[in-house]
Amino acid sequence: MNNLIGQHLGPYRILEQIGSGGMATVYKAYQPAMERDVAIKVIAAHFAEEEEFRKRFRREAKAVARLEHAHILPVYDYGEADGRPYLVMRYLEAGTLKDRMAEGPLSLSDINRIVGQVGSALDYAHRMGVIHRDVKPANILMDSEGDAYLTDFGLAKMMAGSAKLTGTGVGIGTPVYMSPEQGQAQKVDARSDVYSLGVMLYELATGHVPYEAETPLAVVLKHIQEPLPLPSSVRPEVPERVERVILRAMAKEPEDRYQTAGEMVRALDGAVRA
Repeated sequence: MNNLIGQHLGPYRILEQIGSGGMATVYKAYQPAMERDVAIKVIAAHFAEEEEFRKRFRREAKAVARLEHAHILPVYDYGEADGRPYLVMRYLEAGTLKDRMAEGPLSLSDINRIVGQVGSALDYAHRMGVIHRDVKPANILMDSEGDAYLTDFGLAKMMAGSAKLTGTGVGIGTPVYMSPEQGQAQKVDARSDVYSLGVMLYELATGHVPYEAETPLAVVLKHIQEPLPLPSSVRPEVPERVERVILRAMAKEPEDRYQTAGEMVRALDGAVRA
């Protein structure tokens, strides 16, 4: 299954590869029955070898497919072909928020709208009992109208516990955006996603992530131990009210943060409009 272009994966005809990473490869495909293009995320073979992973995949895929929100990229279907699990999602001809940020700084109103949309998606998912665990700009798709769509729900939990990832010293997720409790492999809840959304807001507001280091583990340790560099010390133009939102969202202790993503979204909107 190394070259799927032109092949069929279940009822889907693979058209082209549109992305790849250590965990999965993403393809554009065509679904004849519905006469539409879809995106298919095919899990890497080395994960699919584990029976425990395949069980987690099926369980999480069902949970994620139930999520229906205007700013969550919908999962249409899931399955396995030749032992390789795959997820079928809406195809969105767009780039990621990470791509958009590379083009230059966004206005405060755009930042408020994007964080508001992503935060609303998280708030809904949390009420449905689903934690994202890997909120970051690369997991947010942007359409031509500038609207945001959160993707890769459940993928981090699918990977959790895989023998292919043990021994790295870092939990599942992306260290730059990882909450202190997630970095310590502790049980996480909605407030861990709030922290990650706070990191993303910090980066959107300042143009820089709060912590950098030579290794992923060193970044995780900074999230756990080091005081947060004030956003205004990185970019003096950051309004004080917005800075206060970031500081609370990124509090080291979960009980000191906004307790829901919705609460954070409302606080940011109030700070921007003040």
